[in-house]
Amino acid sequence: MSAAKKSKIPKLNGEEKPEVNVPKGNTTTQKAQDASSAIEASVQTDLLAVPSVAHQITQHFSEEQFALVLSILNAKPDEMSTKDYCNEIKESIKLEEPRSNRIVDPGEFWRRRFESQCVLTNVLTNEKQTRIRILEKRLQSCRMHCVGSSSDDSEEEEVPKINKRSSESHDQPLEPAQKKKRRRYESLDTIPDKDDEMETDALALAYNNDHLMVANYLYGINKIRRSLHAESTSASCRELIELSWKAISDCIPRYIHCLAHLMSEIIECHKICAEVSTEHYKTIAGRELVGKSNIIYSLCSFFDKALSKLLRLCITKSDRVEISADNDEPMMIRFVANLLIGILRKIIWQQKNDLHKQIFEGMLAIILDHTGRLLSITVFKEDVAASKLPGHISSGELVDISPNEYALKSKYLVRILEMALKVQKENMSTEPTEELLKKAQRKLRNTLQNTILGASLMGLKMVEDFSGEPIDIPGLEGLEMYGEFWTLQCVFTMIDWDDNGDDEATGVKGEAVV
Repeated sequence: MSAAKKSKIPKLNGEEKPEVNVPKGNTTTQKAQDASSAIEASVQTDLLAVPSVAHQITQHFSEEQFALVLSILNAKPDEMSTKDYCNEIKESIKLEEPRSNRIVDPGEFWRRRFESQCVLTNVLTNEKQTRIRILEKRLQSCRMHCVGSSSDDSEEEEVPKINKRSSESHDQPLEPAQKKKRRRYESLDTIPDKDDEMETDALALAYNNDHLMVANYLYGINKIRRSLHAESTSASCRELIELSWKAISDCIPRYIHCLAHLMSEIIECHKICAEVSTEHYKTIAGRELVGKSNIIYSLCSFFDKALSKLLRLCITKSDRVEISADNDEPMMIRFVANLLIGILRKIIWQQKNDLHKQIFEGMLAIILDHTGRLLSITVFKEDVAASKLPGHISSGELVDISPNEYALKSKYLVRILEMALKVQKENMSTEPTEELLKKAQRKLRNTLQNTILGASLMGLKMVEDFSGEPIDIPGLEGLEMYGEFWTLQCVFTMIDWDDNGDDEATGVKGEAVV
């Protein structure tokens, strides 16, 4: 029998089956059908001979196992390996349930993960506390050597040296300290080893408890700031800001060498808090977290507290310091001023970022409020905006400021305001978007418009030579530097007056301070 004829006979279970009811007609059609049947049979044989990959996998794994693998891959955190995640799942399965009803308890799983992290944190904390106790013991042995340095005579001799050193280190507040002034400082981010404790910065400078306190704040801020790179949370940002403020409020009354490094750390912590909040703000869930954690309020509140502290320092230091154009004022006043300027300069502001606009405009509004309060005291001898009487009329409590105190406040407030406006011009939109900033600008403009010099704007003009003179030039000819008229002229020059439409919309015309 030929091959063609053999192909016509189908096989069933390996046996030949005779043809039944085969029509006798067109031979060509019958041959075509026979050829098609032969091709289909060969294709089916090939498919059965080579099973698919999916078929091979399903022969070894069930659908439940596939579902388990997919659920693990979807639930596994990105920073955790699959092997570690599976090991945690084995421990989290409830053993008291039957095998068919065993389930993974997410709460128990994350609780165990949290406890393991707490154990690791406690180990690191214990190591830090051990090192601090060793430092305290060494400081106790060194206290006898610093008894003489605590006398009044020695303080009078040491303060000028500290001021001189601080003036050099604060000229560039964002740069690390010079090696010739701090020979043992190499890297602030490096935590000293146990074998090198006698060479640490704390032991080099800390001969009393005040220095140890600053070293602890320095270590704490540095630790939290570094942890934000690995695990960024809004709560950590707020904790970092609160710790930085506590460090400033505790350390400002003391003249110590490592304040310059503390300032650098605080500036860096504000920068990274802004960066972390910016990353969170890109998502809807992140915006809710930023709003709930009040990061914007914390950053702006820090600015408000720091400016208030600076002005209080100007009051306490004004009687003992003669103000000049040189940088020889008390170290603490310059420390706070350079800290605020450094924060404004260090943060990478994004013009089209709504979060950055809110933060920056809040800071600028606070600066304008403090500047307007100083101008109000200059013109009306009282803070008009603070009056709760109808129309903000005078409360009768006049404020008397000494020339030295006014000069200190004017010098640093004008400098901070100038830097804020410069940052706004270079990095942010000049048009305010928040009502808080608009209100602060209106208050300051109205205070200037209604001064004792006259109700018109031209009445504020001092001398023809001074119009448009840059603020960064040290001094305005003909005016006492950092005096009342000097401050009025500086602020008048820096504040933008093109706001007629806004005044008409709000109904503010000729009022002293709204």
